[in-house]
Amino acid sequence: MPEGLARQCGIAAPALIETLTRFNEAAARGEGPEFGKGSTSYQRYLGDAEHRPNPCLRPLEGPFYAVEIYPGDIGTSMEPDITAKGEVRDRQGKVIPGLYACGNGINSIMSGAYPGPGSTLGPGLTFGYVVGQSAAV
Repeated sequence: MPEGLARQCGIAAPALIETLTRFNEAAARGEGPEFGKGSTSYQRYLGDAEHRPNPCLRPLEGPFYAVEIYPGDIGTSMEPDITAKGEVRDRQGKVIPGLYACGNGINSIMSGAYPGPGSTLGPGLTFGYVVGQSAAV
């Protein structure tokens, strides 16, 4: 199974199998040597108590999946402009009936800036709720 995934991903199958084997052997002993996973009481407290001997990891079993990840930057913007109900305004400031927006794609309180990780989650959740309520009316 890992061989087929390796082939599809364009990576060396022996390297993937060796990495998986090394990880599984360490996990079975309750060790996470490469990153120290589960090496502190705090980490173990947050782990899954059903996993023994280390609640933070366990040997991996297939099926395995892969996702290609690309680097990018944050997408905070300054448009479209919206009302307090999340209704989108056109360039003349008129509400476009039935069109609502929320999240990083709107002109939010961040005004196109990104103060730090997670800072856009609160406004996104809040306006998601507001938009849902507004659209349901």
